[in-house]
Amino acid sequence: MKIILSLIMLLGFCGVQASEDYQIWKQAREDGLRAPHGWLSLVGMEWLYQGDNRIGAAADNDIHLSTGPDYIGVFNLNTDQTVTFTPFTGVQVTANGQLVTKTIPVYADLDEQDTTIFQVGSYEFHVIERHKKALRIKDSNATTRLAFKGLEYFPEQESYRVWADFTPYEPAKIIQIVNVLGQLFDEPSPGRLDFTLNGEQLSIDAFNGGDSYYLVFGDKTNGRSTYGPGRFLYSDGLVNDQGKVLLDFNKAYNPPCAFTPYSTCTLPPLQNRLKTAVEAGEKKYGDGPY
Repeated sequence: MKIILSLIMLLGFCGVQASEDYQIWKQAREDGLRAPHGWLSLVGMEWLYQGDNRIGAAADNDIHLSTGPDYIGVFNLNTDQTVTFTPFTGVQVTANGQLVTKTIPVYADLDEQDTTIFQVGSYEFHVIERHKKALRIKDSNATTRLAFKGLEYFPEQESYRVWADFTPYEPAKIIQIVNVLGQLFDEPSPGRLDFTLNGEQLSIDAFNGGDSYYLVFGDKTNGRSTYGPGRFLYSDGLVNDQGKVLLDFNKAYNPPCAFTPYSTCTLPPLQNRLKTAVEAGEKKYGDGPY
């Protein structure tokens, strides 16, 4: 009898802990979106062309902002694909928190050096590398941020927390993925995750997420109750000593493309499109076409 009571208490405690963790995760998710320069503030992605690319609110700029100084500066894309930025005189523009007063080198998001983050007024922008260079522009006054409606979720369900068997790929398996721009990239996968969900045996190829595994997956709810192209999920940690990985599909979430047309989200590879309905995690947002 004592053993049974202890087990009940343990299961109850685990449920409470899981629920508390889930509420904290949901709050952090929404806080991140609502941040002044979170994904909801993304208002533009402008390709950089060789030579000078002027940015500012004046109509004759190459990169035109809706508000702010008429002329902020010039991004120069060199023939070797390096980028520099030169501010116009008197403009208060910072790069990684430091006032820019002369020409400086600019590092993109995939460079080895820290990404150069510019700020001027309500804007933040930085260079990204997507086979070619582009400027990603965020505005804390964006309508998508200020008019954010909040997120909707399926009810939290313990059945969507599953342990997966991890099979490492040695060497890493190279998977060709595509993003919403139609660009192809080679992405290494450290291993495959095999698990049972809704009574079905399923598999997903994982990507490197640092201290966890990063999953890009689709399922039969896509385009109905969830975002059409698919959703993202991070595992709860890496593989343990028993070769297991914890997947909590209650924490499945929408890619940035669900909120803005200016992001470059990865689409699920064919093998990660699950033949079941994952009625857990984040639902589709607002009245968008997906």
